Amino acid sequence: MLSPTTESFEIQVNKETILKGKKGTSIYIPANAFQFENGTEPNEPITIELKECFSLTDMIFENLQTISGDRILETNGMIYVNAEVNGKSLFVKKGKAFVVGFPKNGLDKEMDLFYELKLNDSIKTWMPDYKFFETKSAQESIAEIDSLDIIGDDIGYEIEYPIEMTDDLYDYGFRSSGSTATFFYLKLKGSDETIIEYIENPSNVDSITAHKFNKNNWTAGFDFNINKKGIMYNFRPESHSERKQNDEALKLAKEFLKSAPTFDIESYDREVKNDWDYYLSISGSRSINWNRFKQKFRNQYSNITDTAIQKIDPNALEYYMFSATEMGWINCDKIWDIEDSEKTDFIVKTNNPSETKIQIIFKDIKSIMTGTYENGVLVFKNIPKGKEIKVIGISYSNGKPTLAVGESMTDSKDFELKEFKEFTLDQLETELNKLN
Repeated sequence: MLSPTTESFEIQVNKETILKGKKGTSIYIPANAFQFENGTEPNEPITIELKECFSLTDMIFENLQTISGDRILETNGMIYVNAEVNGKSLFVKKGKAFVVGFPKNGLDKEMDLFYELKLNDSIKTWMPDYKFFETKSAQESIAEIDSLDIIGDDIGYEIEYPIEMTDDLYDYGFRSSGSTATFFYLKLKGSDETIIEYIENPSNVDSITAHKFNKNNWTAGFDFNINKKGIMYNFRPESHSERKQNDEALKLAKEFLKSAPTFDIESYDREVKNDWDYYLSISGSRSINWNRFKQKFRNQYSNITDTAIQKIDPNALEYYMFSATEMGWINCDKIWDIEDSEKTDFIVKTNNPSETKIQIIFKDIKSIMTGTYENGVLVFKNIPKGKEIKVIGISYSNGKPTLAVGESMTDSKDFELKEFKEFTLDQLETELNKLN
């Protein structure tokens, strides 16, 4: 009953349109941007629905949270956008986009666009726009596989990328594709790395050389010895395989291994034998550089975005401007980077936990999380240590909503939320507005 109201707009199919939400959202829709699921185009006026959630109160009432997988997001606001004709949903045409301007409201941080992803009927998360295609490809493939009578087969799926995947979109490195078991434990001098970790650490590898290995599908394997000082020597091409190895690959890999730090013999609890033949092999690897990918992904809609900026705000200083290709819930967010060593689980005890919605909000950033009910308590997983939070509980008793608000540090153990008070709906809204 207290969720934000939805605004409705009627637009013409063949005319570009600018919509303004009551809470500051600006939306630019180019002409002929939509189609039905079957690919046909509408020829009647289109209804656009818009719901804006910029305050913590809005997010609580709409049952939203700021989580992307297991990572916490800092939000600048969330909106819901829908397009339909006579109750029939519309989708953005391939190659088209509409542009959303989120008001900055004084915020001056780099933000990204996220789409809501429904994992099942009850679990939702947020995905960055430039990675959403992975999810769609997986879901479409799973739906196709589920329709087949296949049991016991490991079926992969092919990702359809939304942009041309050129070499510059990848980072190139090495991987160890085979080794003697000793190398999983024996450390290098002056480092906590093993030789395998050294090989697979991009900062140790010349990307041009690694690109050669990847492009040519090279693998270079060696038998060699280790002397008493921990130095690798007597390199020979592997003797236990019949495959022919490329001479240039062997030369480059040997130079790389000889340039590695020597082994710290004392770091291993077993004897490093000088007369043993040890084995290592190197091959190429690559991974998408998501910053470069994001830039190229966004650039494909740059003309639409530039037009929207001129129409909405030529300076674009008051908005975060994004080209969007998906309808539904859209989020203007930033991932909160937290080291694993700085994460903790926060547990809340309360009466009737299974009947109570518990959420936490952080003092430092605009972020809200909903707890998971486990073994009689509410659990908030992988949140940062040492942060001030407010804990909010909303329940329903004797026909009235009840509310309790407590304060805590995320490191606190055995936190209990109590002293729930009854409120009318208007009073509940007033109390929660104080959290903003």
